[in-house]
Amino acid sequence: MNTNKIILKLARNKKPYVVVKAPNNKILSTSELYERKAGAQNLVKALKKALKNPVVIDETKQPKK
Repeated sequence: MNTNKIILKLARNKKPYVVVKAPNNKILSTSELYERKAGAQNLVKALKKALKNPVVIDETKQPKK
């Protein structure tokens, strides 16, 4: 797969942030921590417009036990 990745993550303090990775899996950028997930999702929307066909991965969803 030769595409950029936008990864939505949670920090240890449970605040969301965004990481952008290149096709070679190197980190291109890491965002600030957001107070709410909606703020990070707005950044993801903007990045989707700026990057060519990125893959979006949401790692904030907690697995159900």
